[in-house]
Amino acid sequence: MSKIEITQEKVTAAFSEAKDCSKAIGILTALFGKQKPDYTDYHNIKTYEDACDALGVKPISRLLVENEDGHKEEVDDIAQIAYMKLCTIARALNNDPDFPRFTENEYRYAPWYYLYTQKEIDDMDEEERKKLVLWGGSAPSGAYCGLAYANSSYDWSYSSANVGSRLAVKSSEIAIYFGQQFKDLWKDFLIGKK
Repeated sequence: MSKIEITQEKVTAAFSEAKDCSKAIGILTALFGKQKPDYTDYHNIKTYEDACDALGVKPISRLLVENEDGHKEEVDDIAQIAYMKLCTIARALNNDPDFPRFTENEYRYAPWYYLYTQKEIDDMDEEERKKLVLWGGSAPSGAYCGLAYANSSYDWSYSSANVGSRLAVKSSEIAIYFGQQFKDLWKDFLIGKK
C-alpha cells in the first residue's frame, strides 16, 4: 500500500474549494477536523472570540483591578470591558500586532457614526434605516469619548479627533467593517450603560 502525504496547505485549499458545498465540508471535516478560518482576511473576524483566536489569546470573561492593599475587585463598567475587547479586535483586523505605531505619515482610520434627528430617520427609506445604529443621548457642548472625542458644538455638524486611539485600523474599508460588524461593542464603549 502506498503512503499519501497531505500538507496543511492542501487541506486548506480543499476547504476553500468546497466552501459552498456542505457535504464536501462535512467529509473534509471528518477527515481533517474543523479548520481555522483564514484570519488574514479581516472578513473572517466576525466576533470578539474570532479576534482572540486570530491573535492566539484567551478571551476575557471578566476584568479585575488590584487596589493598593492587594485586594482584587471585578470591574463592572461595560465601557471598560468593551474598550479592552475593541482593542483586541482592532489588532486582529489589522493583522499586525504593532499597529498603530503612531509614526509620521502613518494613516489611521476609525469607525464614524452620524447623529440624525428623528425627522431625518423618519424620512429615510427602509433600506437606509436598516444600516442605522440607534443610540440615544445628547451632546450640547461636546461628547467626550476617552482617547478620541466628537465635538458637537456646531449643531452636530463639526467633529474632530485630536488624540490618537488604539482603536485605529489601516484602511477606511476595515474601519467601515469594524463599525458595522461590532456596533454593539462600540455602543457599550461609547455610551457605557449597564
